[in-house]
Amino acid sequence: MRKVLIIIFALVSLASAAQQDPQHTMYRFNGLIFNPAYAGSRDALSIAAIYRWQWVNVEGSPQTASVGIHSPLKNDHIALGLSFVADRYTVVHNDKIEGSFAYRIDLSKKKKIKLSIGVGVSATNVRAALSDVGLTQGQDVRFQNNVNLWLPNISAGVYVYSQKFFVGISVPQILSNSLTKQGRVWERSIDSAHQYTSMYATAGYVFDLGKKVKFAPSILLKYVPKFAPVSIDFNANFIFIDRIWLGVSYRLSDSYGFMAAINITRQLRVGYAYDLTVSPISHFTTGSHEIMAGFDFDYRSKRMVNPRYVRYF
Repeated sequence: MRKVLIIIFALVSLASAAQQDPQHTMYRFNGLIFNPAYAGSRDALSIAAIYRWQWVNVEGSPQTASVGIHSPLKNDHIALGLSFVADRYTVVHNDKIEGSFAYRIDLSKKKKIKLSIGVGVSATNVRAALSDVGLTQGQDVRFQNNVNLWLPNISAGVYVYSQKFFVGISVPQILSNSLTKQGRVWERSIDSAHQYTSMYATAGYVFDLGKKVKFAPSILLKYVPKFAPVSIDFNANFIFIDRIWLGVSYRLSDSYGFMAAINITRQLRVGYAYDLTVSPISHFTTGSHEIMAGFDFDYRSKRMVNPRYVRYF
């Protein structure tokens, strides 16, 4: 059974679109990893990190760590970001680093609503020790040669936001690089594996339910044209006294979960999420764990004097 699961994970991560992009339940706390236009949106030098251990108890199951750091420059219209994502699936390792540039435009006179247009340039190191799977010679030629490639790519996105809502559209990987040395960008065949072009759409809003309670639903859609069905994440959080987040999530046909986060200060936040799998792999795992931490190093002085200023996104 162990070898069967390793083979399945290796094939999925190299030859399908299912696990090529980072998957996080608490995606709203680190939007830079899938939308370069998110850079600068917290109006501070901000860093966020998320670690996800998916399908606990399954040997070689996916583990993903992502870190994003971004900030507006002195010219408030320009923001820069840098993100790093490390994926581990059995014998497959993917490490991606990306630099982001965003140009922000005020859509209201009081600067409460902003439009951000972003682009990113990335490089991904794909390493797959396929020979370690241990198949006997001649069973599958795809497991006879190891893979070690550096793949360049570009991304683009649009992000509209205020303190109360956000809407974003992005393409994290525009180029369809081949994962074999013989292949070329844009080339696809039945026997070749590629980075797949995926499209993201996300939105969220904060509703006031009273002086001390807010309701913050959000949604994330991911679509890989022709190669995978639409993936939809629904999140619903209640925010108490602008500090404590409690919520639930549902990933269409895959899992449902629970999450909690706390703003320890206006600058420091931490969180945890637990997902229960409902797909067929639920017979082998007790679920998935996720932890998050974020810190904003410097708010603008005009906001530091307001003790109730809170960023929800």
